[in-house]
Amino acid sequence: MKETVLTGVFWDAGFYLVLSALVIPVLRFFKIPVSLGYLLAGIALGPYALGSLTGNFPALSILSLDNTEHVKILAELGIVLLLFVIGLEISPRRLWQMRGLVFGLGGLQVIVSAIVIGGIAFVWGNTGQVALLLGLGLALSSTAIVTQWLHQQKLFGSEVGRSSFSILLLQDLAVIPILLLLTILSTTIEGNISTYIFLSVLKMVVTVVAIYVIGKIILRPLFLFTNKHGGAEVFMAISLLTIVVSASVASFAGLSMGLGAFIAGLLLADTEYRHEISSLVVPFKSMLLGIFFFSFGMSINLQFIAEKPFWLFASVLGLMSIKSCIVFALCKLWKQTTSVAAETAILLSQAGEFGLLVVGGALTAGLMQESVGQFMLIVIGMTMMITPVIAPFARKAGKFIEHKGHNGKDYHADNAKKVEGHIVIFGYGRVGSLISENLSREGFRSIGFDKNIERVNKARAKSCPVYYGDTTKKATLEAASLGTALAVVITLDEASATKKLVQLIRKIDVEIPIIARAHDQQIMKEFNTLENLESVAENVILGDILSEKTLEYCRPYRKRNTEEPEKD
Repeated sequence: MKETVLTGVFWDAGFYLVLSALVIPVLRFFKIPVSLGYLLAGIALGPYALGSLTGNFPALSILSLDNTEHVKILAELGIVLLLFVIGLEISPRRLWQMRGLVFGLGGLQVIVSAIVIGGIAFVWGNTGQVALLLGLGLALSSTAIVTQWLHQQKLFGSEVGRSSFSILLLQDLAVIPILLLLTILSTTIEGNISTYIFLSVLKMVVTVVAIYVIGKIILRPLFLFTNKHGGAEVFMAISLLTIVVSASVASFAGLSMGLGAFIAGLLLADTEYRHEISSLVVPFKSMLLGIFFFSFGMSINLQFIAEKPFWLFASVLGLMSIKSCIVFALCKLWKQTTSVAAETAILLSQAGEFGLLVVGGALTAGLMQESVGQFMLIVIGMTMMITPVIAPFARKAGKFIEHKGHNGKDYHADNAKKVEGHIVIFGYGRVGSLISENLSREGFRSIGFDKNIERVNKARAKSCPVYYGDTTKKATLEAASLGTALAVVITLDEASATKKLVQLIRKIDVEIPIIARAHDQQIMKEFNTLENLESVAENVILGDILSEKTLEYCRPYRKRNTEEPEKD
């Protein structure tokens, strides 16, 4: 019996891998989000579409899947790894840097959206529990789709990227209490409900603290030992073991495995191994998360679309309109420009993967009627399908509003807003824009200046805080708000221009750290003689990286060639 079940799991997994190998390249060629492709594939090949025809056409059984249980085993692993990666990206330092946008803008977005959507669901005849779950689940947007779009369009360094990512970050954090609430509502409670909730929260807190404290003591020395004495396979094994142990402990305590994986990610977020672990886990996460979308696609009954087409499309339009209006109003309240508010509102108007998880969990627990659950699964899926279509429109709308409102006249440094706690970038070309994007990913705000109007226009078209300004002018330096800045980055092409700029900055602020780009070691040595300035020689960095990559491939051949031949 066990062999039969295992064979079924492996057969379905093999089917999925073949599908991935065929579908993913096509989706990427047409620039369609992979998660959306998996959702569509799940609908098409599931028991309610192609699977329903196997009775009349038995040959179709080879191309369809009718057992969702096998796929859900892998899908649950996808959610666990997704929450681990989210924890890995949410370091305390990043949250502190973005605290205003994350806890303010993001927190209000979840609360207001949940109240409005939940209120509408309650008025529509749903119970209080169902309305609460629908409000919270539909308030969350799709992290997978939106972050992929921001990455493709290189928008992480823009104001749109900062506001969108901040809201998504808080939504990801909100998943944990929502899943806990779902667990509480799904459990048969004997006695006082307030006592049960208090004990559940207490158990969660004790478990979280225990995992975090013990992990904090053990993990760093363990990874240090592994890094020194083990190989790549040992490092991967320890990384996966961390996830498994943390998730298992949480599950043993009656909490979700995803919560345990999330805590494991938080533990490793501030370590020097964060990026290496992420590079190991992300491919598995992406593949298994695809199975998650695939499994939910399989559970969607297409007959509901045929039976209630008007109400489905009206619900999709209504949900996206409500969320857009709320996000737009809150962004304006947080003093974002109209173009940034409009683009962010359109990008985050859909429901997301955690909405699917909440509705699916409510259906499994029997909290929600099958008809309501199926209806909402289709609505969520349709909003996610529409997002790749409206995302380019959001980009164009942002550009149109930006140009209509300013026509380029406010791109000058004189019109730069007064900011604080930021990083100033002088020179916003290829290097400067990449630095801005990386800083934004880590939660830091930057403001750029360049005297090439084409570069400025190109950056402003992406809602990046970049202004036209000559670095030799006092007005440009005043617009940079150096007195409240954390640091200055200089990426100018000419060494003489960099030296002159450093001198001008030092007349305004003698202590602010300056990081400068140098073309070679000689210029780097000249820069390093200046006070409180650190320079980086780009040719040295590039040479070191290329050399290391070359040696990675060549070392095995050298060892093979230097081995002494065996003696007879």
